[in-house]
Amino acid sequence: MNRYENKVVLITGAGDIALATAERLLDEGAKVALSDFSPKALATAKQALQDKGYDPETVLEVPCNVTKLADCENVVSEVLKKWGKIDVEVITAGIIRHLPIDEMTEKDWQDVIDVNLTGVFNSMKAVVPTMKEKKYGHIVVISSIGGRTGRPGVGVNYAASKAGVNGMVINLAYNLAPYGITVNSIAPGPVKGKMFQSMTPENQTKLQNGIPLGRLGELKEIAGSIAYLSSDDAGWTTGEVLDVNGGLQY
Repeated sequence: MNRYENKVVLITGAGDIALATAERLLDEGAKVALSDFSPKALATAKQALQDKGYDPETVLEVPCNVTKLADCENVVSEVLKKWGKIDVEVITAGIIRHLPIDEMTEKDWQDVIDVNLTGVFNSMKAVVPTMKEKKYGHIVVISSIGGRTGRPGVGVNYAASKAGVNGMVINLAYNLAPYGITVNSIAPGPVKGKMFQSMTPENQTKLQNGIPLGRLGELKEIAGSIAYLSSDDAGWTTGEVLDVNGGLQY
């Protein structure tokens, strides 16, 4: 299946979900640009993709701090310079600072808002002009169950940032529809990424037991959801917040 043949995809972030998504979309024929604040994360992602045999000519890495609009605009410029268009933007860049509110500093609050909310705004603002010009585009943002339900253990900073993302998605879906641009978000529950692997076996078991389907999500399952919403199969879907969480309701 080559739904992404001749498609150019820009992914912000180079972590677990970003890399899994890059692999999935490359498998379906895409050209993929990865952007991240961390040179180490970009180098690791590049090496991982090379090790799996992906053509280096179909992958581009561009450093970017999403809290700076100029950086986001530079990434768009670099992708356009290389491939001439951006059909899809997938926004995965984000951070966590899960603390009780009485222990949370102003910096803890602001850092999360700057990356998870303002960073999404900057990423979308940078790419929308070229999509408007082409009258085509799909934007998918990674939200979280924490922004849907205020899940226990999630910091108020994180919950607010992800709820704000969903609000932006719904608003922009309406406003960008006349230009042929769809805007959706995915709200994952707990998945098997680096954060899960860093937990004690006891906490891993406790987390898994709380999920109705009895297991954590796989990164490839989040990537599969992104692959759908970013494709023309979802061309009549916009303003959607898709829960991918194993049945969790809180």
